[in-house]
Amino acid sequence: MSKQSHQLRAKMVGAMLREARVAAGLSLKDAAAAIGVTSGALSSYEFGRKAVSLPELELLAYTYDLSLRNFTSPEKFAKRTKTKVNPSLLLALRHRQIAAALAKSREAAGLTQRELADNASITLPRLKAYEKGTKPVPLPELELVVSRLGLAVEAFIDQQPPIGDWDSAKRTFEYVSELPVDLQQFIATPANLPYLRLAMRLSKVPVDRLRTVGEGLIDITQ
Repeated sequence: MSKQSHQLRAKMVGAMLREARVAAGLSLKDAAAAIGVTSGALSSYEFGRKAVSLPELELLAYTYDLSLRNFTSPEKFAKRTKTKVNPSLLLALRHRQIAAALAKSREAAGLTQRELADNASITLPRLKAYEKGTKPVPLPELELVVSRLGLAVEAFIDQQPPIGDWDSAKRTFEYVSELPVDLQQFIATPANLPYLRLAMRLSKVPVDRLRTVGEGLIDITQ
């Protein structure tokens, strides 16, 4: 690698480090303290004036709660970057979606607005405003109302991108991180992808057919 290429790579990594730090909500001082360097040193890394070492990069990735491969494989970092959203439009859309879902769930439960309002100990005008989407539903009240419908508030969480995709990815990560280490390693090994795809296909096969296949395998091996 030429000196020029080396400098360019240092600037690329530095830019990713700065973006990751800002996304993590850490100040330059706090992030520098986490890896035992001065704020000036970390600033030099972020602006590419000096190249970060691998041990320092490892510790920074840990501090920012990111995979180290986000930095060693720039394309992964690009995919990781969150989609920018218009908060006003997104909130307005989500309030309308919650309103529609609430009204639909109430109707499915066979309750009138009056009955649900009484069951949830809120006023009828308030519930009507919630179902029309003219008034945002405070989380505690949403939890109370949906519980009276026999539902959990999780059923109303956004399923669409970008937040839905982000939430799904986070839940998947949390689930995998709780698996035994040997299973985590198996899942994280690219060569095992065909086995995982096979498991997905088998999960869709009716139990009686799986039993027949299993019995056939036993006959073959005997």
